[in-house]
Amino acid sequence: MNLDSSARQPACWQMHWSEVAVLDANAAALGVEQSDLMTAAGAVLASHAADMGAGSRDEPILILCGPGNNGGDGFVAARILLREGWDVTVIASHAESQGEIAAQARKAAADAAVKICMWPQRPSYSPSLVVDCLLGAGAAGPGVSLRGAIAEIADWVKDFDVPILACDIPSGLSGPDELAAKRCVTFHSDKRGLDAEGAGEVVVESLPWPAEVEDCGRGDAHRYPALKASAHKGERGRVLIIGGGPYHGAPLLAGMAAARAGCDLVHVAMPRAALARAEWPTNLIPEPLLDEEFLSLESLERISEVLTARRIDAMVIGPGLGTAEETITAVGRIIDLAIERGIPAVVDADGLRALPTGRWPEGLIGVATPHAGEAKRWLGGMTPADALLAEAGESAAIVITGAVDSLTSPEGRHCRATGGHPRMAVGGTGDLLAGLIGGLLAIGMQAWPAARLACALLRQAGLQTAEEEGPGLQAADVARRISRVLGEWIGG
Repeated sequence: MNLDSSARQPACWQMHWSEVAVLDANAAALGVEQSDLMTAAGAVLASHAADMGAGSRDEPILILCGPGNNGGDGFVAARILLREGWDVTVIASHAESQGEIAAQARKAAADAAVKICMWPQRPSYSPSLVVDCLLGAGAAGPGVSLRGAIAEIADWVKDFDVPILACDIPSGLSGPDELAAKRCVTFHSDKRGLDAEGAGEVVVESLPWPAEVEDCGRGDAHRYPALKASAHKGERGRVLIIGGGPYHGAPLLAGMAAARAGCDLVHVAMPRAALARAEWPTNLIPEPLLDEEFLSLESLERISEVLTARRIDAMVIGPGLGTAEETITAVGRIIDLAIERGIPAVVDADGLRALPTGRWPEGLIGVATPHAGEAKRWLGGMTPADALLAEAGESAAIVITGAVDSLTSPEGRHCRATGGHPRMAVGGTGDLLAGLIGGLLAIGMQAWPAARLACALLRQAGLQTAEEEGPGLQAADVARRISRVLGEWIGG
């Protein structure tokens, strides 16, 4: 495994703070030692601290260390600075560090004879530089209020008229207790909120992990909305699958996957003839349309009523619809309904023919899931990145499916989904992906994290199912495995 960080460039988008845990977990799954990442981050931080120092190693540097991994980075930096001859002192906000890696970094600093003051102990001198390692990504990003010892330390430091170097994010950035920085060193990518004045000069540094860390993986389960003990029926989302006509199996597969995503209620709307042919799973709710053989504008009013009456949170449009001209026209109107009502939508299979050529529909929240041929027909000479609207952020994504899925979202977001099993080429797995994304959208995930998690889940579920079922694997077999893999990832 290549861990040379010089071979890759930091990502250019403003990363959501919750993505930090995703990449950390993906790195661990790829065999990257978390201690190596902390050592690298601490070394980079020490280099910036030396650069910002007064020019004399006799001028004291004060490092503020919180209880988490951000504090662990600070302990590593303190040990390196001391070794290089700097006068360095640490103020620790808590008596113990949380997590094995941060605790090891703290012990190594103490063993190296770094001066560590346990708050409210503090040095009597005024530092020449303060390094803020109190809170990192675990503080949920900008705008938080500081509490307890961390708030006390931040308030005390504000009395010093010295530059502050922040690690990953200035503590309390854009909040009432902001500890404004002159420079902020953040890792891998720019983060949301770091364009605030209090972040100072933002420097993005690489971490020593392989580029595959950015791809879909089990770390994406970190963005799955947590279950509430007080949850009631419907709170975890309601999804509407609109499909069927020539084919009735595809929308049912999509519905099965949506249910396995943890969505509470799954409604499937089909023309009457298709609905009558189907063998309905007991957990899917049939919604007969006015059309008999294939979807047309005659069913538009009925679909609008279902959206309102069932309080639909997300839609999947396309599985098994067919390509009749009247059907594609109706899909275009349904997409308009999704835009008007702000309902996230997955556009899949035949439904893709209703998308405007070469561009993402303005105002649409959701995901398109074409295979390579469908993508070429829809996008023409445009790339997915060119077709997407920059202002959409994480609310829109394009997944070009294949042996390796290619995922794109605005602002430079791009990754791949690999793995799975060759037998997943069987018919119906694309319907599973569309339904799975739809279910995740319905429970509250945005398009980009939903697409990432769905691609990773489906491939792992397919791999596990193929190991049990062998070459006779069918798409319906994979659907049952999705929930089990999700449970493993959430609990692991």
